[in-house]
Amino acid sequence: MKIRSLASALIALLPLAAFAADAKNCGCDCCKGKETCCCQTEERAEAKPAPQTHPLKGVVVDVVAERSSLVVKHEEIPGVMHAMTMMFRVDAETLARVKKGDAIAGRLGRDEDKKWVLSEVKVVAKE
Repeated sequence: MKIRSLASALIALLPLAAFAADAKNCGCDCCKGKETCCCQTEERAEAKPAPQTHPLKGVVVDVVAERSSLVVKHEEIPGVMHAMTMMFRVDAETLARVKKGDAIAGRLGRDEDKKWVLSEVKVVAKE
């Protein structure tokens, strides 16, 4: 009796298993026999998480144009780093606009090479 009940349960679940497989594979000619769909990868790909950034406030100690960087004496960034003086990469527009002695505010993050970068840099005052 238990075997018959178990067999009935398995037979009842087979359509669900087929449906679950269809969710991974569209069934077109190029995807047949593959576990996951290969022709709709862009649509089904998970979105990358947004890069994590942190607010930064500090004073520009130096502009290092040949390294596309600013040396900034910044306040503590809680949970990230203590207050210190450090070099950060910036974009060309920021490099041209910001001068030594400027008090700045911006966002600290990492680029694809895991280097520290500043973005959304605004001059808030001049020293």
